[in-house]
Amino acid sequence: GSALLTLALAPLFRRLALRLGVVDSPAGGRKIHEKATPYLGGFPFYICFLGAILLLTFAYPQYRQPIFYPMSLVGALIFMMGLYDDVCDMSSFMKLLVEVVLVSLLFFWGFHSMEIVHPFGGTLDLGFLAIVVTPLWVAGVINAVNFSDGLDGLAAGLVCICAAAIFAIGLKHNQIISCVIMAYLVGATLGFLRYNFNPASIFMGDAGALFLGFVLGATTLLVRQKGVAIIALGVPMVVLAVPLVDTALSFYRRLQRAREGKFFAPDRDHLHHRLLDLGLSQRQVVLSLYYISACMGLLAFIFSIVPAPYNFLVLLLAVALVVFGVVVLRFIEGLSREGQDAE
Repeated sequence: GSALLTLALAPLFRRLALRLGVVDSPAGGRKIHEKATPYLGGFPFYICFLGAILLLTFAYPQYRQPIFYPMSLVGALIFMMGLYDDVCDMSSFMKLLVEVVLVSLLFFWGFHSMEIVHPFGGTLDLGFLAIVVTPLWVAGVINAVNFSDGLDGLAAGLVCICAAAIFAIGLKHNQIISCVIMAYLVGATLGFLRYNFNPASIFMGDAGALFLGFVLGATTLLVRQKGVAIIALGVPMVVLAVPLVDTALSFYRRLQRAREGKFFAPDRDHLHHRLLDLGLSQRQVVLSLYYISACMGLLAFIFSIVPAPYNFLVLLLAVALVVFGVVVLRFIEGLSREGQDAE
């Protein structure tokens, strides 16, 4: 249902964006596209989310959950902030500050875990740190999705793959809430990819990327296995490995630039930019990252079903693959630079 609704709504908001002049104009640097492309592609995501909530409320009341309403409220505020950024351009510092404040509200609505599963079996009691971990985790996922929105179809495709993996995990463990929300995400992003895959005719903008990241991050706090929410050291960390690693590397680069007063300055060193610089086409980069994300999703599913004493082996494999990928990328980049210097 969400796929069909997105397919119908995206062209309408594309025309509206063109009429209002809400477009992303090519400006070189970090921007890859070659022609002005309309924003407002995030509107179908929020409309579909509200539609899914209303459908459950009135048609399937047995699946209605109180947590849907604070998600809708905070999601609306996140969406409006992203929309403001698309139209008026918001500073990175202010955007991050507002994100943290908004997602902190979730803690008081039950979107938190006082305990987390660790990969060696058993649990860790977070205590008062839960009020810090909750907003940092959700804000981290939000920015991971937003940072990946740099190539046609990349953010939508990664969210779709992550949602599909979490849906499979939720289905295995009979997590109805998670399955419902993940099914919505899979449908909405698949429908959107019809217009957003290269060459894109509409962008989701910050409004869409921030909202998708918010829904994904908040829902992972609700996924429970043996009564304990799995965050940070568990399933979502593996599923979201590609965008989260890119975000962590971006944060590290920002720390290095902090001495120059450029912590919040954007750069062109995200993973997808670096792959483009090696000579891959947009489609090749996007499909490669889809494949890596799908492999991580499979590892996350395995992580969720193997006995607790063996979880650390799966997590170790995921970490090893990520580290190996980073090392190989740096090695190839080094060879490429040597080849350019030789010329």
